[in-house]
Amino acid sequence: MRKLLEVERFDERRSASKERSQNYEDVLIVGQPVQISLKKLAPTQTKLVILNTSGEVELFTSTDQIVPTQTHLSLEQFPEINLLSRTFSDQIKDRSLQISFQDDNDRQLSLVQLKLTVVRVCLDIDADRDGVIDEDNPQKADWKWGINGHGAVLLVNSDRDIVYSNQEDDDTERLIKGLLDLKDFSFMTVRKTGLRDLPSGYELYLSVNKDIAKKIRIYDELERDGYELMGSGRTTAKIRDTDRDILLAIEGLSYPDFDFPGIVEITLSLVKDEKSLYSDKVIFRVAPWIMTPNTLSPIAVFVSRLSNGVNKEFIEELRKVVGKANAQLDIVPFEFHQDDRWMQDEIEIGYTQAPGHLMYVVFDSPRDRGLVDFPKTKLLGIDFGYVTRKSRYEATKLDSFGNLEVSPPVTVKGVHYPFGRLIFGGTRKEIIPQPRRMLKVLRDFLYAQEIQAPFEIFSDWLSVGHIDEFMTFVPAPTSKGFKLLLASTEQFYNILKRLREQGHAHVLLRQGKRFSSGPADISVSDVLADEKLNEHNHRFQEYINWNREVLKQELDLSEEDIIELPALFENDRDGRAETFSPNMVNMIVLKQHLGIPKPFGPKINNQCQFETYVKQVLEPLGLVCHFIDDWEPYFLGRGEIHCGTNTRRQPFPQKWWEVEPAFLKKVSF
Repeated sequence: MRKLLEVERFDERRSASKERSQNYEDVLIVGQPVQISLKKLAPTQTKLVILNTSGEVELFTSTDQIVPTQTHLSLEQFPEINLLSRTFSDQIKDRSLQISFQDDNDRQLSLVQLKLTVVRVCLDIDADRDGVIDEDNPQKADWKWGINGHGAVLLVNSDRDIVYSNQEDDDTERLIKGLLDLKDFSFMTVRKTGLRDLPSGYELYLSVNKDIAKKIRIYDELERDGYELMGSGRTTAKIRDTDRDILLAIEGLSYPDFDFPGIVEITLSLVKDEKSLYSDKVIFRVAPWIMTPNTLSPIAVFVSRLSNGVNKEFIEELRKVVGKANAQLDIVPFEFHQDDRWMQDEIEIGYTQAPGHLMYVVFDSPRDRGLVDFPKTKLLGIDFGYVTRKSRYEATKLDSFGNLEVSPPVTVKGVHYPFGRLIFGGTRKEIIPQPRRMLKVLRDFLYAQEIQAPFEIFSDWLSVGHIDEFMTFVPAPTSKGFKLLLASTEQFYNILKRLREQGHAHVLLRQGKRFSSGPADISVSDVLADEKLNEHNHRFQEYINWNREVLKQELDLSEEDIIELPALFENDRDGRAETFSPNMVNMIVLKQHLGIPKPFGPKINNQCQFETYVKQVLEPLGLVCHFIDDWEPYFLGRGEIHCGTNTRRQPFPQKWWEVEPAFLKKVSF
């Protein structure tokens, strides 16, 4: 509690009456009590005190007992008093406190006159997260998770609200660009202090620390175009119009990261002689980037139309599946991809959200090939933001976003992850002689979002290095709501061995397909007779099994939650795995409709035995299998359907700030 009249004790040896009267001026803050030590202020012979007030001033003790005025009080009983005003002044020095110190003979020893001006210092935000700025919410300086939690939310304003703007995105702008831009902002109000002109020497300042100033911008004069009040390099701003409420707009410039937990603290201070007398504080949390799992409904699927027409038929087959899922197929023309077909590797589409507003956000990988400009030139727009992370280190294949997935919501050992868990691939140095790992800037970003609690698995055993080469999730009518699909070399061999036992050893795999070096046909017996191939796939299966155990532990899965799909791999020159035939687990999941790479497996009675197996294990779940030929446009380039497409999905129905993530204390980055 602030103390007033911290002055030297009155010297009663001075006899001049004018020296016995002491006059002071000070400022009170609306709703904030201050303390006066009568004992320290009183002459030594003082026994009694008489207090008089004018204007709206309350006097009370430290135990909230009302202090009577205009009557004799024992100094011993009232050594200290507290002052409080609940309304602001409309004139300077419009209230006062008079203190008369007397001895036991009622002789006045000293008279103190304190002239007071009362101002309000109040900064307000939408602390209860209902989309409306509150009036001095007592919890505005704190942030708490949960549907009954509190604390304001701040969006990173990374979309482009003027389609003809030369700017890349809104976070590079210094002016507000109309209503479309304004809706991406959060707001706060500097409440009227009460006076047009503050008492001499007093000033009102808004401030943030220098690190936070780089992460936000605050705008004033919203009734016009708005101008930047605070931002990078400017940590304080003087509030000049103190006789009215001032609405300020605030935008985030940075998502949470390793050096920024996403908490923004803003302070409004009454300052005199560069010393803060009182401060009001508010807290925002920057909304995280959230990735959407396969179990959420699709809105649009993106695919590159290649200039040589090699994926023309593929696109038309894909269009049929997308249509059945009630989504749209967004075909990207050549000028936006330069024949880069790997749409999934370049981007991941997620979203961010604040009360009353949702913005899709594309996370752009640092692979930067032909699709490098696509996210900014094609996706960035109204309510479609952009974020990326670059590094001074060269990107590897593990930095493409075929190496990034998110599980559906899970509960692990009693801890609920309502937005699922991010999964990305890494290495095992004890196995891989020249290990690759996802760039630290990407890992830092993913961990810092917190809400999807990432974990790392092993993908460096693959030549491409992407986890979508051996795993995916599909919706299922089970208690968990999904199944994990894993590639299985064991299932591949089991099907071939069964065919051999049934007398079908001569049947061909990859029949009618070609590599650049010649026909791709190979018989069941030839595959089974290839000892080196068998040996390599035994090793690759061990790697899949290792990941299987990690996924079971991190997602709390049982064997019943996992379905194996037949897959086979070949050894590349570095001892890593390349797909032997189209890899069915690398599918696109659109509600119950699955766009699956056509495996060109051995046929019995004109039925592909791999397709038959997959239908047997997936269709009982209510899933519909659509096998699409992607051999030439994708498989020959060492990818599949998932690699060549990207899906924008509906957001989670639950708001991220309404959850109470018990797992956060377990997440470190």
